[in-house]
Amino acid sequence: MKKCLRGLLGIRVQPNKTIAKLCRGECIEIGALSAPAVLPKATSIRYADVGTKEQTKSALEKIGYFGYHKRKEGFVDVDIVFGANEPPLASLASASVDTVFSSHSLEHSSNPIAALMDYLRVLRPGGIVYTIIPNKKYTYDRKRALTQVEVLIDKYLNDRWGYTLDEYRDVYANTESHEVYDNHTEADIVQAFEDADGHHHIYVYDETNVMAMLAFVVERSGGELIYFDSSNNSELHFAIRK
Repeated sequence: MKKCLRGLLGIRVQPNKTIAKLCRGECIEIGALSAPAVLPKATSIRYADVGTKEQTKSALEKIGYFGYHKRKEGFVDVDIVFGANEPPLASLASASVDTVFSSHSLEHSSNPIAALMDYLRVLRPGGIVYTIIPNKKYTYDRKRALTQVEVLIDKYLNDRWGYTLDEYRDVYANTESHEVYDNHTEADIVQAFEDADGHHHIYVYDETNVMAMLAFVVERSGGELIYFDSSNNSELHFAIRK
């Protein structure tokens, strides 16, 4: 594991390998909401999320966030709805698509390693998982403690999904300057926990735990990390080839 991690940390940004170049063929986009990615080399794009378009809009309204409602294009039609307590693309056949693209989505997963492993499972050989995760150090999560990768590995190895009430309390207590989390009562937090709608950053990331997580994923899956970029302070980009 340590040897693998040292190799990953040596990777440099490859400016020529853009999203447009890497994401091609038959694509799945995770969590597009009302802002789907522009993937010019995709021959087809299907959208996957925790709920239908109507369910997602309702869930965001319930927690008091309307940022995505303002986009004139509206929410995308969701083709693949995640099941409960299982990998997100469990309904898809293995080796059936060329790209899985996920932007600002993995941080909402209760079992992110299982999600990445599932994305790799549905790829054809040579396919790409391209993921963008917010870097907590430059977002409203900056005051929160970094999620320990051991927690994520344990959840994967024991096939555990969902969160604890204490994890929800941490989100509401330590998220900085965000209208969704300001001035909420304990009853509100308990309700959010019971709803478990998938629209909160329960786990938070920076370069260190993302690289450790990726070391585990590539070692376990046999995939190859071909791209890692932290030059945009607010985001972490990475791509894994199957």
